[in-house]
Amino acid sequence: MKSRYVVLSLSLVLALALAVPALGGPTNPIASISATVKQTANKALKKAKTAQTTANSALAAAGAAQSSADAAQKTGTTASTAAKAAQTTATGAQTTASAASSAAKTAQTAADAAKAAAAAAQATANGKFGTTTSVFGTTSPLSNTVSKFDIVNCPSGQQITGGGFEGSGTGANDVVPVLNTSYGDAWLTLLERVTGAPANTWGIRVIAICAGA
Repeated sequence: MKSRYVVLSLSLVLALALAVPALGGPTNPIASISATVKQTANKALKKAKTAQTTANSALAAAGAAQSSADAAQKTGTTASTAAKAAQTTATGAQTTASAASSAAKTAQTAADAAKAAAAAAQATANGKFGTTTSVFGTTSPLSNTVSKFDIVNCPSGQQITGGGFEGSGTGANDVVPVLNTSYGDAWLTLLERVTGAPANTWGIRVIAICAGA
């Protein structure tokens, strides 16, 4: 019985020595494995945290890049809209300029025709009435008004045989006759600036071709 208690005591001491290395027993293999697993897990967790930080930084950089791209797209759209508006304005200006040029050419043609008509009338009057007299009105002051009217009378005892007008000023080629005809023993002219022409100053002088009765 005594030997039995001795064996039991020795077994208990041996078990404690195996469980607690501080008692002089060998290292517990289960405890060593657990420590290794824990150490590996800590390392893996640390790496995971590092990877997460890197991923967060990459996500932030991607967000910033997207914002820059959106801003660049907005700027490009605005610039494109401005360019289209400028093109439209330029096209409108070109159209207006072309119309004004065409109107000026028409006015020049009308003026040339009026001058030719006056010369023809003068020639006719000379043939029918002998010597004729050209009565020149006073040149109107230069101004940029839209229309101008003037009339010149023949001297007493003479009758109108023809007439015309002369333009002056920078806007003289931008006006056309609305009326250019005889009226009683006078010649009257009404001129108007063509639509779209620049508002330059201009004046007129009416010419009446008169002959004796």
